[in-house]
Amino acid sequence: MEEVEQALDSINTGKWLQMEGSVGRWANDFLVSEEIIVDTERTKKEGTVCFVDGIGRSQEQPYFKIDWNRVDEIEMNK
Repeated sequence: MEEVEQALDSINTGKWLQMEGSVGRWANDFLVSEEIIVDTERTKKEGTVCFVDGIGRSQEQPYFKIDWNRVDEIEMNK
């Protein structure tokens, strides 16, 4: 559970695209598995997350949140 929370923090701060490739791939695994999903309500309320990625490009993305039902489902199938 702590791992998915760390991944969420990495994604919502943009760190997942600022650091070495392994961090980005690790965080992206949670997006692919849909354990972390777009938080449309927060993004609508606060706007998008803006940051500079690891190679100096400006990036903009929505906020994300944890889908705890999906996390539980994946944990049960391990």
